[in-house]
Amino acid sequence: MRKKNLILKLYHKPPANSSVLCYDEWGPLELKPIHGYHWARKNKPGRVRATYTRLSGTEQMLAFYDVHRDCLAGTIHKRKRIPDVLTAFKRLRKAYPRKRKLYVVMDNLPLHKSKILQEYFKLNNIKPIWTPTYSSWLNIIEPHFGVMKRFTLNGSDDPNHKVRRKRIYKYLRLRNKQVNSHDNKLNKLFNH
Repeated sequence: MRKKNLILKLYHKPPANSSVLCYDEWGPLELKPIHGYHWARKNKPGRVRATYTRLSGTEQMLAFYDVHRDCLAGTIHKRKRIPDVLTAFKRLRKAYPRKRKLYVVMDNLPLHKSKILQEYFKLNNIKPIWTPTYSSWLNIIEPHFGVMKRFTLNGSDDPNHKVRRKRIYKYLRLRNKQVNSHDNKLNKLFNH
């Protein structure tokens, strides 16, 4: 209950000279046809090709959501290992002034609690806020993944990961441009 109240309090109003962000991974993203809604002629439905072998591997999106600036950003990696997550957090740190404290709401994945990441958080003015067990709904980046999937993946059959990545980054740029009228360094550093 205490963790939940802290998270809700941070969502309501950030402490002075700080930002509140949410972090999570979206994936695995694999190359396969994905169903979607579309108009089809009567008695001639669109068919989804069969994919029995998938040799292109998967990717993971490591994403951040700035709660009070309403900015969604992320970077796509082949895996979600400690070095990949550390790289994402280093890019995040560059988007904000060094003196600004970052409160980052994230789940209790053991990878997130690794010594390397904890040390980086301490040295770089980042305070992880862990969601309570079975309370992923408290991390408000989660609903953004559903919307992003609808806009970028539904009805797709990408030939390679590069095509998919470009579409995801394009969606993030357009989304942030519509909701944010001001220049946003987070958007520039991640969504390329």
